[in-house]
Amino acid sequence: MREPHHDTRRVPADHLPPFWILARDSQGRPIDARVVAVAERLWRWAYRNVEWELHDPASAAQIVESVALEVSSRLQVEPGVGQNLPGYFVTAFRHRVRQQFLKENRLTYEGLLRELELNHHLTAPDWEAALEQELCLKVLVDQLPHQSRHMLHYRILGFTWNEIGRAFRISGKQARSRFYYELKKLHAKLLNAGTNGSGHSEESD
Repeated sequence: MREPHHDTRRVPADHLPPFWILARDSQGRPIDARVVAVAERLWRWAYRNVEWELHDPASAAQIVESVALEVSSRLQVEPGVGQNLPGYFVTAFRHRVRQQFLKENRLTYEGLLRELELNHHLTAPDWEAALEQELCLKVLVDQLPHQSRHMLHYRILGFTWNEIGRAFRISGKQARSRFYYELKKLHAKLLNAGTNGSGHSEESD
């Protein structure tokens, strides 16, 4: 007999489907209860995220289940993941959704790019500006401390500062203050690096 799913069967007024995932992975190992609890807590957000990003809310349960299996396996190998399990789960989920999005839309985007080039005559500077903006954002995010990067991901996903604070076991006010403190430090660091770089450039000319 097949083992039952984790299933809460709670359907809110907005018709959110019930949360459920398999109780065990393909090798028969049970999914860590902590991961199940995090997945259930994030189910509403995960469903809406898939609905918004992929326009396919029916696939949300399958994606959550696959991420839960992945995180549970990772937790067994690296127990330190449990120190910020919600953050790790959110990051893994976002990566999975992004991979699915790119996979489903690759051909569509290729056609769209050709159409834009042919019909709107986009010039090299247009593409260069977009690429430069993307690279600047990646540099900024990569240089933030680990905790601040997680906070930024939470904010991008629509979490409130109070919700973020609970994830890090601090108040919402403390979470907000810590994030902006690190952001200001990084901003000052980048400005200083740019100023020093300009100075060296002038001296070398």
